[in-house]
Amino acid sequence: MRVFALSLCLLTGTALAPPQRRLGKVTAQRSAAGEPAPQPYALDDARPRSAAALAALATATMPLACYAAGPAWVEPVSNVLDPCFFLIQFIMLLRVIISWFPETDVNEMPWVLVCAPTEGLLKITRDIVPPSFGVDISPVVWIAVASFLREILLGQQGILVLMAQGRM
Repeated sequence: MRVFALSLCLLTGTALAPPQRRLGKVTAQRSAAGEPAPQPYALDDARPRSAAALAALATATMPLACYAAGPAWVEPVSNVLDPCFFLIQFIMLLRVIISWFPETDVNEMPWVLVCAPTEGLLKITRDIVPPSFGVDISPVVWIAVASFLREILLGQQGILVLMAQGRM
């Protein structure tokens, strides 16, 4: 038990100690103009040691730089599509709620703001999926379509999100 406690103290002591900086040696050379010799620098520094090292570093990171960010059009398109999909879902949800009250006159002022823009889309959907048993599911179809497209394009693993992160 004592050996375990002693080894634990030694390990934590070395793990918590700050790392020592190593200094490299630079050979003292003077140019023809008589410039002073460069000062030693830490070997842990990220500074390149020669022009060849700098060129190799630039060549090695060049492929990564072109994939670092997505195309420039992705963010503006995402900024337009996200509110559009939300608006479609919200208006269609309001349309579903209005359909629960059949005595509501949709040609009156507050309801016409919801019903007029959506009627064209709902008419196309009613031709494909006709209302049955007095239930019109065409707004629900559009909510599902808008939700699916929003998730595929703008979700956490959406196509436009991955393109903006440079992973696609």
